[in-house]
Amino acid sequence: MESTWNFWGLVLAPLLMLVGACSDQADQAHAAAAAVAEPKQYDLVLANGTVVDGTGSEAYPADLGIEGGRIVAIGKLDSAAAGQVIDVSGKVVAPGFIDVHSHADWALDDPSTASVEGFLRQGVTTSVYGVDGYLDLEHMQRYATLGEQGGMGTNFMAYIGHNAVRREVMELENREPDAAELQRMQDLVKAAMDFGAVGLSTGLMYLPGSYASTEEVVALAKVTAPYGGVYDSHVRDPAKNLLASHQECLDIGLAAGVDPHPGHIKAVGAGNFGKGPAIVRLVEAGIARGQNVTVDLYPYDGAATAPVIALLYPGDDERGKALRQRMAGIMRDEPAAGDTMEQLTQDLRQYWRDTAGQPEVLAQTRAITEEPPEGLYSWVEVVGYQSMRIVVSENEEYEGRMVVDLAEDLGVTPFELYRQLIVAEGDNAMVTLGAIQEDDIRIVMRQPWAMISSDGAEVDPEHPRGRGTFPRVLGRYVREWGVLDLEDAVHKMSGLPARYLKLTDRGVLREGAVADIVVFDPETVIDRATWAEPTLYAEGVEHVFINGDAALLHGAITEQRLGRFVPFAPETTP
Repeated sequence: MESTWNFWGLVLAPLLMLVGACSDQADQAHAAAAAVAEPKQYDLVLANGTVVDGTGSEAYPADLGIEGGRIVAIGKLDSAAAGQVIDVSGKVVAPGFIDVHSHADWALDDPSTASVEGFLRQGVTTSVYGVDGYLDLEHMQRYATLGEQGGMGTNFMAYIGHNAVRREVMELENREPDAAELQRMQDLVKAAMDFGAVGLSTGLMYLPGSYASTEEVVALAKVTAPYGGVYDSHVRDPAKNLLASHQECLDIGLAAGVDPHPGHIKAVGAGNFGKGPAIVRLVEAGIARGQNVTVDLYPYDGAATAPVIALLYPGDDERGKALRQRMAGIMRDEPAAGDTMEQLTQDLRQYWRDTAGQPEVLAQTRAITEEPPEGLYSWVEVVGYQSMRIVVSENEEYEGRMVVDLAEDLGVTPFELYRQLIVAEGDNAMVTLGAIQEDDIRIVMRQPWAMISSDGAEVDPEHPRGRGTFPRVLGRYVREWGVLDLEDAVHKMSGLPARYLKLTDRGVLREGAVADIVVFDPETVIDRATWAEPTLYAEGVEHVFINGDAALLHGAITEQRLGRFVPFAPETTP
């Protein structure tokens, strides 16, 4: 299995109107499909497909004509009048999928990964970056320039990140901003909105966002209101205060006058098992008081994954301090001369092997891990052992077990279980940092205000969602399990996200819309990525068109990089 050490970035980085009425569109499309279009020259015709148009309306057979990057005809078309014809018999033709919570932008700084192939192979044509509060305006502008230069694989939109703004103004100080600092942060948010940001995103579980009061976030979110912006949040404490944390998100939206959107929503951790219905009631209560609340979720029963070796902190003894310093250096791509991940893993295993005979050091490392000092971020402290499930282990009997249950059966503490796993398996043993019950996933997924997102990465993904989210919904939740019907699933990946992002010419298949299109086989589309092998590409997506040109053709990535920055441009203006 490939190295999972990229997780250190996750552990330590916090420190350092869609178109008009859907029914009208569907009626127009069906009428067009029933008639033979006038002879016309098209750049491309997708012939004999089954159209699922993204509105949630029933699928129907039709050809699509594309010219000048837009859909210009839907119906029975004269294929002889096309520059290129692709027969898509037996295939579904749908709007390109819009991933409203993506970390694929981590791939854009390297030309070898900027094509974001893993997402193209899922049918994604537009991704939303800046989630969890980390993106600043400089990166947003740099990515926009990369798109203009033909350097990225998919379109993108972006939030301005609260964590990034706060860090720029206040670094990592744990206090309220003074008036001048708050004004500087507001100015940074405004500059990003002027550039075309979607709205404000927060990561209130991470540093320095966790230092901010609700009132601070409201003051920044208000800046986005005249632009029609939205408020997206990785909520403050989902493992220990699930409902209160999501209520804070809705309250911020109400106070700021913007639409609230809790990101990658889930009833995470054993203490929240069975709370899916409570999440639904909370969102519907917000809607009942007049708020336009939406959420996104990914179709997996575990949150972020991590190698167990990354979860325990070495102590303050001389060896422990040196190891922590080396870990930080490797995370920053500034390793000490000659140091490598492999050597660090070996030395950490030896350290944890030796601590078994050093009870004082072992007690100190446990205290640092479970009750870290200020400024040190520990997932064990944030989500608790009770929220973790073993997903990869050389001992197959361990896989799928909740950590606290397995530790109890073995007669050891969860901390000691982790120490033993590190000694035995190095960085191979993996846990999910937030277990989720399947029933809780399904009840939220079925809601009309819930859309699909990946929360996934392109570079060295450590969670299968980075390679499998959208085909998993189509292959598992639609075809195999019948949780959603096909039309509803496609709507949750295209038309609903487009409406949320106030896109008027993407997310649906209609005449005049931008030709962001995916063609997939409904009988074979499936995810292949697993917890143990999260890098495996999905199957069944055959063609992907972005802005009218082919990014994926007959299952092969083309040489073109067609992604562009899509500025947020609702009708409301400042």
